[in-house]
Amino acid sequence: MHLDKPIKQKLSLGTLRKNNKTKPKSPDLTGQMKLQRHTAAAIVEQFRHDGIEEVICNIARWKNQDHLRPYLTVELSPRFVARTQVERDDIRGSRGNDQARV
Repeated sequence: MHLDKPIKQKLSLGTLRKNNKTKPKSPDLTGQMKLQRHTAAAIVEQFRHDGIEEVICNIARWKNQDHLRPYLTVELSPRFVARTQVERDDIRGSRGNDQARV
């Protein structure tokens, strides 16, 4: 079997539906999200690498309708963080050292 395209990772998606509010401060919408391992790992890596107390993530939402009622689909993804020039230099330097050993 030959695959021309790489297999895409699943997105971390969830749904929000209208909540039957019982108190004035109850949420308008509630739901669940399926957090994928690769999404969680990327977020945890940002905590470890940067030594920070919070991580900014991206969220997106789409309006949908099923046979029951309208709902929102939401996606959580790690925020894209470009590598620093120092990290790129370190990578280039380590490649040069590997080639010298060959």
